[in-house]
Amino acid sequence: MPSAHLILGRFEHGSGDGVKRLQYLKLPPGCLMEIRTSIPRTLGLMAFLVVIALICYVGARDDSALVVIRVCAWSGVFFCICILVFYLFQLFRRSPTVVIDDSGVFDRRLGVGTIAWEDISRAAVTRLFGSQRCISLWLRNEEHYLSRLSAQRAWLMQVGNPGGASPFRIQFAGLTPRLDEAYELLRSRLPEGTAL
Repeated sequence: MPSAHLILGRFEHGSGDGVKRLQYLKLPPGCLMEIRTSIPRTLGLMAFLVVIALICYVGARDDSALVVIRVCAWSGVFFCICILVFYLFQLFRRSPTVVIDDSGVFDRRLGVGTIAWEDISRAAVTRLFGSQRCISLWLRNEEHYLSRLSAQRAWLMQVGNPGGASPFRIQFAGLTPRLDEAYELLRSRLPEGTAL
């Protein structure tokens, strides 16, 4: 029976008989799950963005296209380059991006530090931009965590989440383990919410 600190595992094929075996990954004491960069997924996302950027570039260089189309194409190239830079930093990050432990939930991309379990009122799987699934966290004292950010970033987080959506969202693109595994762990600690 593995200890409580060895709950994160993966299946691998055994040698010879082809039977799968569960191999546990060691985690620091008190840590329930570490979510890190998945190199294959991140490289796949980057390759997809390069293709989109090239398509946009071809459209932007087409002198016969309308000015509006060319401006939109250049905007697409710029957007893809920005996202590529983000994934490039994520690719070379050695430390975990998200940590779920006894004290709470930490996502370094949010910039608010560890969100304590007692401050989370609800967690739910929601959709970002209509398609990308993420985990949204609703906090009892949202202002306390937003005050840890710069005024501009806190304002952007609030404005970008109208209609009761939570500004505290954990995205899983290019990360492993996947969203469903992390959400199951969160559900074991929190009441299950209803997706927006």
